[in-house]
Amino acid sequence: MALPPDSELEKALGRGDVEGAFFLFGDAPQQRDSAMRRIVESALDPATGDFNLDRFRADEVDADSLAGALHTPPMLAERRVVVLTEAQELGAAAAKVVEAVLDVLPDRLTFVITAGPASGKKAEKTLDRISRRCRRYEWRIPREEELPGWLLERARSGHGYELTEDAAQALADAVGPELGLLESELEKLRHAVQDGRVSLDVVRDLVPNVRRVNRWGWLDLVASRQYPAALASLPSLLSDSRETAVGLLAAMIDQHLCLGVAAEGGAGLLSRALGEAGKSYLKWKARNFERQARGWTGEELESALGLMRRADWRAKSGVSDRAVLEELLHSLRLAGEAGA
Repeated sequence: MALPPDSELEKALGRGDVEGAFFLFGDAPQQRDSAMRRIVESALDPATGDFNLDRFRADEVDADSLAGALHTPPMLAERRVVVLTEAQELGAAAAKVVEAVLDVLPDRLTFVITAGPASGKKAEKTLDRISRRCRRYEWRIPREEELPGWLLERARSGHGYELTEDAAQALADAVGPELGLLESELEKLRHAVQDGRVSLDVVRDLVPNVRRVNRWGWLDLVASRQYPAALASLPSLLSDSRETAVGLLAAMIDQHLCLGVAAEGGAGLLSRALGEAGKSYLKWKARNFERQARGWTGEELESALGLMRRADWRAKSGVSDRAVLEELLHSLRLAGEAGA
């Protein structure tokens, strides 16, 4: 099972596995650059760092200077470190130097390459050729439904503490998909860690705009078939302008599809399926989905999904968000009572 990039990298660095070429890429530059700094710190002897570290920006680098740095042996140290940032901007001559070095990597060299999204097909092909010769780690901006899982991972690997699941959901809801702000809040919470963890109560005390009802908790109420509680908290949920019936219905449909997979093969199968679908930050919910799935039969899930798809059509037809969701919750409750 693939680990999130921070965890996978930390395992490698913990083993002292720091030589060779690292390719760090994706559209989350703050996390990508943080990983680059961790590799440099792990690979470089601080006593001789001034002699054994070279940094280059791809849009400014001279091919000969880059080649010289990559072939210079370490001075009074175990290894040399060369960092090349923004590799999506590499010119043709410098790209050839990089590819040639990666084909026959010098001993005792740590070569760290970072790249953001490529702007054209030529740059994409260059990055693909480079990345295939390296250990690859991708940091991407998580989708909104993945934010709690992303926060759990960042708290653990980036800040050194455990964030409880309900605290992660509350924090994601309060801040939204602004990774810089989320990183700032995680750093602030680090100073309130108790027994290695940060709880929901701490998040409520220290983070502004934490709501009693958030989308992830509300979706769990629906998936657990607690329809009266979901109905009672719906006005509070919809008071946030970010929440719409279309968005909530899409999340509900995804969650109930996950329940179907969990019912079929348990949390293990669901975790593998999420990883293969590129949704690794949802794996933390696999056990919760497995528990929720025990309250459903396959026929009931199929019926519920049909009701949700009909509600989605109504929401997109202009019916008010609250009316669509209230009608859906009543229909789900009645269907459950009829099948009991």
